[in-house]
Amino acid sequence: MLASVLWILLMGFFSCQIARRLGVPPLIGMILVGIVLGPQVSDVLSPEVLKSADNLPIVAVMIILMKAGLGLDREKLTQQGTVVLRLGVLPAAIEAIAIAFVAMLIFKFDFPTGLLLGCVTGAESRAVIVPGMLRLKSLGWGVTKGIPDAILTGSALSDV
Repeated sequence: MLASVLWILLMGFFSCQIARRLGVPPLIGMILVGIVLGPQVSDVLSPEVLKSADNLPIVAVMIILMKAGLGLDREKLTQQGTVVLRLGVLPAAIEAIAIAFVAMLIFKFDFPTGLLLGCVTGAESRAVIVPGMLRLKSLGWGVTKGIPDAILTGSALSDV
């Protein structure tokens, strides 16, 4: 199992470097390595690693959320107060209601079913927002006004 994990890490790292040099997103290199190492092509990985792969997305989300939570500036959030609340509630609510009405017109859904579709469709991806906002913070963009912290907190609130 340890050898399989080392293969995944090393090949993933090297494929990212090669993909960057080719001008391709690094994720493409990782996906190709996963296909090559997986049971479809070379079957190098142990069965234990493949069984534990179901839990990896949960671990990844936990790491992303911990990184986001540890990167927040509490003082900036208290200064902004209602801005974060409005940023978290209004866009998600308006989007969910708009999708509900469109689903009622197009798909002939009732309002609760359309609203459910709007809530599911309106959720943002943590894997996109958190690294982007942490990168903005590391570059110093909007840090004095607390904009990245407000977006991080507002997006978490909108998903809830």
